[in-house]
Amino acid sequence: MEDLYSIHPGISRVGGAVSEASVAGVGGPAPSDLTELMKAQIASHPRYPSLLSAYIECRKVGAPPQVASLLEEVSREGRAGPGSGAAEIGVDPELDEFMDAYCRVLVRYKEELSRPFDEAASFLSSIQAQLSNLCSGGSSPAATTATHSGEETPRIDRSVA
Repeated sequence: MEDLYSIHPGISRVGGAVSEASVAGVGGPAPSDLTELMKAQIASHPRYPSLLSAYIECRKVGAPPQVASLLEEVSREGRAGPGSGAAEIGVDPELDEFMDAYCRVLVRYKEELSRPFDEAASFLSSIQAQLSNLCSGGSSPAATTATHSGEETPRIDRSVA
């Protein structure tokens, strides 16, 4: 986490929080300084590990196994990183609300991303089971054709008897 503070020499930590006064210069901070300040504030927020984890979970959806394992490793490092969660909740209520909202959005986004993959996996499993059943001789091809051909089965009228 301390690497983030070395990005800009004007950003310093005061009591676990980033000091805005350390970035302000004559006439106000430059836009790039504000961006760096915001990045540092987000990275030092106690909910940053949750935000990072939610983001990584989104990236893992549909990723190849090698990439997913690499992302999982990054996630573990992010949770165990030094200084994670050093600031306190309540110091900046606006940032607290932003972090909560963004985490919720990422969780919902991951659910929406996962839905088509889950449906496709279910469909493929069903097709695989049907093919395995056909190949193993579990049902006759004629019976399968008759049920899917759209023809109606003859009905017996029992009212006459």
